[in-house]
Amino acid sequence: MPSSIVDQFIEKSAAVNSENYLMSKNELTKIIKPDSYANIPAINLYKDIQIEKNGINKAFIQADYGIAETGTIVLNSTSEKLRMASSLSEHLIIILPESSIVEKLYTIEKYLREKTKQTNSYIAFITGASRTADIERVLTIGVHGPVKMSVFIINDL
Repeated sequence: MPSSIVDQFIEKSAAVNSENYLMSKNELTKIIKPDSYANIPAINLYKDIQIEKNGINKAFIQADYGIAETGTIVLNSTSEKLRMASSLSEHLIIILPESSIVEKLYTIEKYLREKTKQTNSYIAFITGASRTADIERVLTIGVHGPVKMSVFIINDL
């Protein structure tokens, strides 16, 4: 049994093959590559790169919340560029402040109500890399989103 909601989030996230790391803000800034898309408001880092129909290699994106019960991240993707980066990157790297992990979805009901009242709102719920199967049960990874997903839980954001 997980001892905290962070442990529970990591357990559920790992169950869908996401890589999970606990780190500091300082450690995070050392691993972001200049050729990657980045949208990390907590450290005021915005790096835009050209995203074409073939996608991009890596995207570093800050999530608004993590749901421990399911290992799901919640992302306000109102920006089209942010939506493209989160769905067209080969490797989606989610930056999740430890303080933004909640136990259950209903905990963020107020947040969801406020965001979805906006004209062009788009809230994404992402649980692991993209997986889909056809009628013959052939599993394919990365068709409708990233091939790989990592979650960097930052303990001092």
